[in-house]
Order: sequence, then C-alpha cells, then structure tokens
Amino acid sequence: MEYNIVIAPDLEGLASEVAGFLPQGWRLKGGIVEHVDGFAQQLVRHPKDSIRVQQQRRQPSTKRRTKWIE
Repeated sequence: MEYNIVIAPDLEGLASEVAGFLPQGWRLKGGIVEHVDGFAQQLVRHPKDSIRVQQQRRQPSTKRRTKWIE
C-alpha cells in the first residue's frame, strides 16, 4: 500500500492538486488537516489499483454495438 500527503497553502490549491492524483488510482484517506503552512490531505493507493489504471489506459475502450436487422 502506498501513501501520499499533499500540502497546499489554501483549500482551493489543495483541491486542484488532489484532483490530479485521483485519475491515477489514488483515494482520499481521512479528512483535511490544517497546520501552520496551510492544509494537508492524505492519499492512499493499493498496488493493484495502479496496475489496473495502467492497463485501462493501454486498452482502448471500444465497445462494438451490433444492430439487429429484422
């Protein structure tokens, strides 16, 4: 399991930085922590989630639709 902590001076900056990690398979853990330098949010990712995201990027999501002719 991987852990990551994102630190930003304000809440808007924190939200934009965390939003960049979510498509990579990261998930929020706990709440937002306020400290002297601003705000922090902890993220967690399981190794299988990162592998799954990489596989989904490689495979094009082409679903074929078949139309039945009567």
